Amino acid sequence: MTWYDPLKRMVAVVLVVMLANLAFAQMINSMNDICASIREVVPIVALLLFILAGAIYAIGQVLGSETRARATVWATAMLVGGIIGLIIAASAQFFLETFVRFSIGGDAMDFQAAIDAATCTRVVVIPPVVP
Repeated sequence: MTWYDPLKRMVAVVLVVMLANLAFAQMINSMNDICASIREVVPIVALLLFILAGAIYAIGQVLGSETRARATVWATAMLVGGIIGLIIAASAQFFLETFVRFSIGGDAMDFQAAIDAATCTRVVVIPPVVP
């Protein structure tokens, strides 16, 4: 028996396909975790940017004209950064679903299962309480 034996070749192809499916599933899980992290952290950072922008703008109005101009630019940049962060957090699930939709190549059942897996949420397992 050699490597060119049809049975060995078929087993090798099946093994490669199974490993590719496993890697794709792990990639979707990792992307779900990243998406969930973005949706959890970015709004908090955006809120802090809004608060700091308001404080810098208010403090800059009390100081001299050059400092006032710099404080206004800094506050505007922080405000725009917070808005962009909120846009990214709101569209994270859309980008995840789009990536999954364009990267899958299977039948309709696999496609629907992959889209259902792309939920942009974390799965939290709560251990049972032992009395």
